[in-house]
Amino acid sequence: MLAELGAEVIKVESPDGGDYARIMPPYTPSGSGAIFHATNYGKRSIVIDLKKPEGANLLRHLAKTADVLVEGFRPGVMARLGCDAPALAQVNPRLVYCALSGWGSSGPYVSKSGHDLNYASIAGLIGTANAPQPAGGQIADIGGAYVALSGILASLLRRERTGAGGFVDSGLFDAAVPFNLIQFVEAAAAKSPIAQGALTGKQACYNVYMASDGQAVALAALEPKFWERFCLAVGRADWIDGYLLVERQPELIAQLTSLFAEKTAAEWAALLEPADCCFVPVLSAEEALHHPHLQARGALAFDDQGNVHLHSPIHLGDITSETLPPPEMGADTDSVLQNIGYTEEAIAALRLAGIIA
Repeated sequence: MLAELGAEVIKVESPDGGDYARIMPPYTPSGSGAIFHATNYGKRSIVIDLKKPEGANLLRHLAKTADVLVEGFRPGVMARLGCDAPALAQVNPRLVYCALSGWGSSGPYVSKSGHDLNYASIAGLIGTANAPQPAGGQIADIGGAYVALSGILASLLRRERTGAGGFVDSGLFDAAVPFNLIQFVEAAAAKSPIAQGALTGKQACYNVYMASDGQAVALAALEPKFWERFCLAVGRADWIDGYLLVERQPELIAQLTSLFAEKTAAEWAALLEPADCCFVPVLSAEEALHHPHLQARGALAFDDQGNVHLHSPIHLGDITSETLPPPEMGADTDSVLQNIGYTEEAIAALRLAGIIA
């Protein structure tokens, strides 16, 4: 997203294989990791061994001319390298330092390992679902990117006004918590007999049902106007009143389950989409790839080999930025170092010593 906003993004990789997404299946026709390919457009790659003092010193040199540094280590790792936020602020007081970690830089879980399922589980998202299971996508991981981006851009704006950089503490867990807002509100106000489980499959009006052809469909008619439109479209005006009452949900869910089993998903779409009642089919990833709205919004793009890559979902009118293809590992090491003043002889010495590659 930063690259598509116009930033020059230098990806610092380790010499022991670099970003492991490079070798993760599935693979592109050229043999590289397809996930790496999709998420690394617009970046340049430099390989530095940060475990060696000379490598850490090289990172400090890079930080002198950088606007932003983003790191994804567990808290404490960059301090051991001598490259944490306080250390780099001495090198460059205007630097915006963003630490993007799993659990954030404080709290009892600060040093724990984790993945999206762990963060979403502790944030209450998995446990509040009607049938607890993996969400099917990355909530904390992708949400954490947005939180980090927001912090970075806010810090850059503040720097323009004050001249000082800053520290952005972005935890993937923190990013998952707001997605569970309504469930937190319901839990805190548990005495209310209305609207319990509004987004978790416990209400008839906001649920997934199976059509007669085995295709899932989604109804999200939460507000009275959308629910009324749905009920009138299916000829069940008797369902309109009291549709959010807790005691009615088992019966309503059973009735809607039977109703949707009477027609195919396409037949339901033909009936309900014109009614504008928040009804859509449930698409697989393959179907979503080719959906006309996704294509019209430019959310994904395909290169000449058919590889998919993400576009930033941030639309800024007619502001566009040309993005480079994903970098080969270390392809830009020499040019990046030359740009910050290293001579060819100095670069050759660093390579001979195993500091760069």
